[in-house]
Parts: sequence; C-alpha cells; structure tokens
Amino acid sequence: MIEVIKTTLGDQIYSILREDIISQRIKCGEKLTLKALQERFDISSTPIREAIKRLSQEGLVEHVTNVGAKVIDIKEKDIIEIYDFCAVLDSAALKYAMRNSEYEELVYELENCIKSQEISLNSDNIKNFKLHSDNFHDILYKYADNSRLYDAARSIRSQFTILTNKYQNFIDAETTVLSEHKELLEAIKSKDIENASSIMTRHFENAKNYLLQAIKEGN
Repeated sequence: MIEVIKTTLGDQIYSILREDIISQRIKCGEKLTLKALQERFDISSTPIREAIKRLSQEGLVEHVTNVGAKVIDIKEKDIIEIYDFCAVLDSAALKYAMRNSEYEELVYELENCIKSQEISLNSDNIKNFKLHSDNFHDILYKYADNSRLYDAARSIRSQFTILTNKYQNFIDAETTVLSEHKELLEAIKSKDIENASSIMTRHFENAKNYLLQAIKEGN
C-alpha cells in the first residue's frame, strides 16, 4: 500500500518559503509581508501566518518591532555561534553513531559518500559535491539514532546551509573538506571515538575560520 501524506496549505507554504530562504532566493534580512505573500500564492493570510510562525520557531525568521517578519540577518557573531554549535552537535552525533550496533553499515555508507564526493570534485561539479558533503554528516545523524539530537540540530543546520549558499562564491575549500572527511572516516574505522571527535571539532573550526577570512577579504 502506498502511504499518502496529506499536507495543509500552511505546510506547503512553509516548505516553499523554507527552501527559498535556505537557498537564499529570499535573502537574509528581507522582509516577509503578508500582502506580498498573499499576492504571490493567491491565498488568504491564515496559512501564510502559520508558515511564518513555523519558520520563526525554526530560527529562520524573526519578528522586529514596527517592521514585522523578516529573514534572519547573520552577522559575524552569529557565524561563530553557528559553527561552534554545529561542532558540538555533530561531535555528539558522531559518538552515538560509532556506538551503534550497525557499525559496518555506517562505515560502508560513509565510504560510498566519500567516493561520491571525489567523483563530484574530479568532475568539477561543486553543487553535487556540497550535497554529498552534507550527506556525510546526515549519515552520522542517521546512525546516531537519537531523535532529540536530530531535532536540536535541524534548526542550526538550516542556518548553516544559509551560510553555505549566501557565501558560496567566497568558499573554495572543497579539497580540504574532502581530506578532513577522509581523516574522520579513518578514525571511525579505527573505532577511536576521542580522535574522531577531535577531528570533527577541528573540521568545523577550520571551516569557520576559512569563511570569516574569506568574508573579510571579499568585503
């Protein structure tokens, strides 16, 4: 039997706006006015309000006095906090995943993921590389098998993806990312949790510093 997933208008508007924000088709700091969104989707204000409320709860939209709803504007302090918090959560996911009884399956999926990253990088397909790079971390959350950890990470990782898309022209560190993912995989295969956690922390620290420096030079 095929499972039919029913979605409300609010769900659909939320999904569209969320993708627009994360991909930066709707830019950081941009206002979300009810009138403009009603005209865009040709619907009443109720499902739009529901969608904006969910986006606000996810940390992608904020309400500003005398302004209304607008997409979050990520400053340098926010970048530091986002990367540091991602490092904490992904290190936790890594430790849970390495203790999972399906350890061999974890290693197998990570190996295939790295192969996909290599193929994408060798063919100069940066978009695909970033998808597979993100998937490397998604696999860790999958095998961490901790719904509360996943929920905690979902919001901050959405903000992380906004950063990736907003500053994609500044970021050119794919070779380093791949090298660090390989290093992580070797630590995982060695079942060295502490070393793997240390590599993960360094992975985010390097990425954070690289982005901050690239933004500084780009400006």
